[in-house]
Formats: sequence, structure tokens, C-alpha cells
Amino acid sequence: MLSLRIEKLGDVTIIHCSGRIVFPDARELPIVLLRQLRTRTLVLDLMDVVAIDAAGLGVLVSLHAWSKPTGRKLKLMNVTPWVERLLHLTKLKSEFEIYSVRETLDLLCAIHQSELVHPETAIEDSGNSGQEGLTSPAAVKLPY
Repeated sequence: MLSLRIEKLGDVTIIHCSGRIVFPDARELPIVLLRQLRTRTLVLDLMDVVAIDAAGLGVLVSLHAWSKPTGRKLKLMNVTPWVERLLHLTKLKSEFEIYSVRETLDLLCAIHQSELVHPETAIEDSGNSGQEGLTSPAAVKLPY
């Protein structure tokens, strides 16, 4: 199961991914990202991801391809060693912009400061199963 939690900080939206980015759950990720219409920088936090299969890699590649012509940046953060190895083995590591530890800390500090100033606007949750409040997959044209 894939669980997604959304955090917004100005023009940056962080999608915290938890669980498995695998078929059929992987299709939830583009739906959630496509709903972030006003965001210029989308960050996928992969710290709590325990598995990625071919469908999950396909979704990541599709989102990366979608982000460029739409003028958005798609970045990865908290990439675990096994995810980094997977990206390296599939020759995808160089395709993705990965936040360094320093950049991740700066971003998290900015989020924390924002929560102190505006606690009511900091976090949205996609629900227990990641499906609450989402539009039907048929209603959204996926980038792949």
C-alpha cells in the first residue's frame, strides 16, 4: 500500500511517500501530483518507501518527463541507499534532481518555521489509503 502526505511551503510541495510504489498503487502518485496546479517545485520524499517495482519506476520517469515541458521541477529527497542503487542500476539516477542532505535540511527548517507561523496551512493528508479526496483515475489524464 502507498500512503501519500502533502506538505506545502510557498511554491514548493512535498509529497511524503510511505510504503510501496508498486502496481497498482503507483498510479495514485501522478494523480496527487497533477492536483498540485500552482506548485512550481514538486519534491518526492522517499524516506519511508520500502519497495519500487517496474510500474513505480515507470511512474517516476513519466512524472519527470511531464514536469519539464510544464515548467515544473521534480526533485527527490531522502533517497535511501537501496533506492539510490536502484536508480543507478537502471541508469535513471542522472535523470532525477536529488536534494542533497544540506538542501533537505534547509527545506525542512523552512517548513518547520512556516508551521510555527501558519500552523493551519502547513499540511494536507491524502487519507488513510491515499484515495480520499482524489479524483477518479479516469477523470485525470495521466502523463504516461
